[in-house]
Amino acid sequence: MKYWIHTFLIFYSLMTLCQLQPFLNERDQLVNQWVEFKQGEVMGVIEDEHGKPMIAQLRFFDPDGAIVKRIQSNEEGSFEAVLDEGRYTLEISKGYEYEIKQLPIEVQNENPLTLTSISLARIMDWGAKQYISGDFHQHSQFSPDGRNTISEVFDANRANGLNSGALTDHNTVSGNDEWVTLAKDSNFIAIPSQEITTKQGHYVALNTTELLDITELETKNDVEKMISMIHEQGGLIQINHPGRQFLNWEQAALFDAIEIWNGRAMPPLSDQTGVETSFSYNEISKKKWFDLLSSGVKITALGNSDNHDISGGSMGASISENKTFNEWMADGWYNGNPRNYIKVEEQSITGILDGIKQGHVFITNGPLMDITMNNVSFGDTLENVVDAEISYLIASNHGNLQQLNIIADGKVIEEIPLAANVPTIGTVTLNLSPYHWVVFEVTSESFEYAISNPIYLK
Repeated sequence: MKYWIHTFLIFYSLMTLCQLQPFLNERDQLVNQWVEFKQGEVMGVIEDEHGKPMIAQLRFFDPDGAIVKRIQSNEEGSFEAVLDEGRYTLEISKGYEYEIKQLPIEVQNENPLTLTSISLARIMDWGAKQYISGDFHQHSQFSPDGRNTISEVFDANRANGLNSGALTDHNTVSGNDEWVTLAKDSNFIAIPSQEITTKQGHYVALNTTELLDITELETKNDVEKMISMIHEQGGLIQINHPGRQFLNWEQAALFDAIEIWNGRAMPPLSDQTGVETSFSYNEISKKKWFDLLSSGVKITALGNSDNHDISGGSMGASISENKTFNEWMADGWYNGNPRNYIKVEEQSITGILDGIKQGHVFITNGPLMDITMNNVSFGDTLENVVDAEISYLIASNHGNLQQLNIIADGKVIEEIPLAANVPTIGTVTLNLSPYHWVVFEVTSESFEYAISNPIYLK
């Protein structure tokens, strides 16, 4: 019996080997065809127009225009990257007020490429107009789904040209001490915060240091208690990505702000054709905000990156029939995209919070705006207005602006063409007597977009 079992096993093994032999031969052929991937170094120094080292963002694109790597220079302006051998385009930028520079480079294995004294000039200064930029929804490794250290998030904020930012990890304040400490010797305003993550919605508790351990909001009274707890700490509360997850619309007026533009979804452009809901909920949020404004609720709109990974590569979703969506996807997800510009009376946390409360804010992922109506701006109220003189300055370092839309009570009542490559300055007089609020919207030939908070009419 043992003899026959032994013979059978030998026969089975030989048959299996014969069946596997073609696959083994193919494997050996592939092994012989393997090519050693060679890599090379790129290094250099970024300086401002005065020769002072600066922290900035660097993106490397392959010949097809895909982002290969995103890094930041350090405090001394130095950077170093290791890439596969080949040709790339290196893009250097620092947010929306600096020029964007692109350089063709070639990476070689045994010949490190050194780029010395790359100058990046500031071409616009919205700080001179009393605006301060900020991203108030960002995550670090203290969030279960965050990938970066506090220091890495901090450097990414400054490299992307932000003047302020909030650390909003999920249901924890553990990283806030380090966040605030890092900013002490800089001109960056770090706001301690947290994201209250519940089954009924997510909320940013801006400027809070004590943990608010809330995971369920079962009644209206629970929501009111949460808001009171935040206000008692001197903080503000924002509804996060409401187009994706928010159930308490009848209590929306109790909140200080609403995130109508979350960086994990497409900008709230009017054309979302072919874009699945998981990437188009900002348009839903914007429409809900318009409904609130038309019902008489005054609540400040904000836009934030909700960033969890500073490397900011492509979002990685499938190609859509919507060309603008595809361009937005390829651009990636990074800190400060989008961001808020808040007009402040003082450069401080208090100044920022007051600016948000009063609605002195516009949101953008590129275009910059400075607009007044009869000499008042976003968040202000005009009484007994018939003919209003609207003065505007619109600019962008991306160079593909399209038009300025003037939206009254949720409808576009005026479209003003914009120069694509240079700032547009102008005035227009409109009869606004039938309306209750006016918002300004800037569109481009691509996904760059900006939207303001309202000027109210009484």
